[in-house]
Amino acid sequence: MLRPLLRRGLHTPPRYAAAAAATQAPTPPPASTPPAVRSSNTGPVFHSSPPQPVAVSASGVAFTLADGSRVLDGMSGGAAVSCLGSSNPDLVKIMAEQAEAMPYAYHGALHHSKSEALASYLCSKSEGAFVAGAFFNSGEYPVSYWLERGEPDRTYIIGREYAYHGNTIGALGVGYTPARRNLYSPYFTDVYQRVSMPSPRLMQEGESEEAFSRRMADELDAKIRSLGTEKCAAFLVEPVGGSGPGIIPPPRGYFPAMAEVVRSHGLLLAMDEVMCGSGRSGDLFAHKTVAEGVKPDVVSMAKGLGAAYVSISAVLVNQHVADTIRANGPWKNSHTYQNHPVNCAVALAAVQKIEKLFPNVRARGEQIVAELREAFRGDPVVYGVRGQGLFIGTEFEVPKGLKTRFAPRVKEVAMKNGLISLGITGGIDGDAGDVLMLAPAYTITEAEASEMVRIVKQSVDEVKKELL
Repeated sequence: MLRPLLRRGLHTPPRYAAAAAATQAPTPPPASTPPAVRSSNTGPVFHSSPPQPVAVSASGVAFTLADGSRVLDGMSGGAAVSCLGSSNPDLVKIMAEQAEAMPYAYHGALHHSKSEALASYLCSKSEGAFVAGAFFNSGEYPVSYWLERGEPDRTYIIGREYAYHGNTIGALGVGYTPARRNLYSPYFTDVYQRVSMPSPRLMQEGESEEAFSRRMADELDAKIRSLGTEKCAAFLVEPVGGSGPGIIPPPRGYFPAMAEVVRSHGLLLAMDEVMCGSGRSGDLFAHKTVAEGVKPDVVSMAKGLGAAYVSISAVLVNQHVADTIRANGPWKNSHTYQNHPVNCAVALAAVQKIEKLFPNVRARGEQIVAELREAFRGDPVVYGVRGQGLFIGTEFEVPKGLKTRFAPRVKEVAMKNGLISLGITGGIDGDAGDVLMLAPAYTITEAEASEMVRIVKQSVDEVKKELL
């Protein structure tokens, strides 16, 4: 009985023959054509920006464009991600080996050693701050702590003005960057609250950094009291403000003062290190460089964590949060690509390489800040240069009513002059405020750093003549 069935199973019914033939012999792709020089908003791919130059290859800290020109990468791929540059064959090898051994395992069905190894490594480097975590493929993250504690009324999450935490509804809600957020305003509720960003522009004449920090803490305390302590869940903050306000390192005393308020009301202190962490600020965790010993209850990481070779983010929590979640059974959270084995394997190798580059991050960051300040000494258009590690912003003092915004225009001119940078607006009041950001790879050389400064100076001077 089995033999006829087996023979019949090898026979392809006539009605399926055409489909089988098409599957086995696919139509060859059309002959390749030279790549377009700029992206198009009329093609098959949606683009979230105006047409941009098309890159065809990358090496070290530079891209080669479709027109044959070469541009220095002053933004680690454009968004502070490619922190090891583009020449890491060892990471490519690890990626291929893991993909060959086991490309995927859904975390709800199977466990694997790669996520365990990465979590253990990151926690071991946190100086006791974190004991557990999980890995995703985006910078936004969930926190279920208060639900697990049986306190569902703690719904208010307090962020800071002009911060950017990601592009989900929750992340956009807790931050406040009008250009990115306002489109979705019908979907936000009042659970998202904010206090001031500690911008240098808010400091009063003669006020010390410590006094300024105390004033910021008093504002947070008043906000929590007005909402009701029993209804507040967390204070979410970037250790170094990123692409929302335009690189804002905290003033002295800021995190000790803010943490004192947070702890006194029993809230969680959550830190968003998606952009400023993973070595960008000069250490694996950004809070170690600027928080003056304050450790968060929850931290999120992404971008540089995978060095652009994989898309991975991390959420790490302290002992208290971990115990609360585990006391109530499995973590009630699930993402399809959670703890992805290829991502975790590559990220572990990337982090181990990143750690060797901290001295260069600090040295080149100090160099760029010093050279930018010298280049713009006495220039009334430059309000100031600030930074932490290789996370650097040049803020401009320009008329608010400029039809063409100054920093984005500098970014465009800098690209023509051979440098990728990031021009942002709105860091002062959601509209005013122009900052040019630099966040190059941790492998940048002294000569490359000086060349970036030269191009920034050249580009700013050209835009001044054009717009002012």
